[in-house]
Amino acid sequence: MTNYKYTKDWFLLSEIRNHLQKFVNSSNDYRILEIGCYEGLSSVYFADTLLNDPNSTLTCVDPFLTIDNNDHLKYLENGEEKNFDHNISICKNTKKIKINKVTSDKFFETNDKTYNLIYIDGCHETDFITRDMENSFKVLEFDGIMWMDDYRGGMNDIIKNTMDVFLEKHNGEFELIHIGYQLAIKKKI
Repeated sequence: MTNYKYTKDWFLLSEIRNHLQKFVNSSNDYRILEIGCYEGLSSVYFADTLLNDPNSTLTCVDPFLTIDNNDHLKYLENGEEKNFDHNISICKNTKKIKINKVTSDKFFETNDKTYNLIYIDGCHETDFITRDMENSFKVLEFDGIMWMDDYRGGMNDIIKNTMDVFLEKHNGEFELIHIGYQLAIKKKI
């Protein structure tokens, strides 16, 4: 990660970076969807480690500063999008990445693809969390992994409680494969 530009090292310490390799084979064909990209460290991690098959792709979705109610507004000072663009441009599989600088709601309105790995680290407002999880689960393939950030990330358990509602609603449709600060499931229907 030495050639990449970033101001926050959150992803470098993340559970997905440290544990995903237990659940994936880096030579497989991956169709990855990432909701919430920030400076692109997670994006370039996926591109550099999982897009090795010729058919593998990464779809990035992040509106950056184009919405007023962005819950990361205090962190977003315009440099993050520039860092994201730079990082994507120099990563190993840059040509396999499709960038959507829109809200996840706008993305899902027109998306017609399915994915076998989805990483959700988008807006932390409860209605966005619910929609991102529901919309993502609909386009997640059988045996696909959906990994969510901030499950035990504070905000008075609002995020955890919101994700728990999703888990309860879809009980029996997935296998829980990781629980900690982050949460990961594998679709079983």
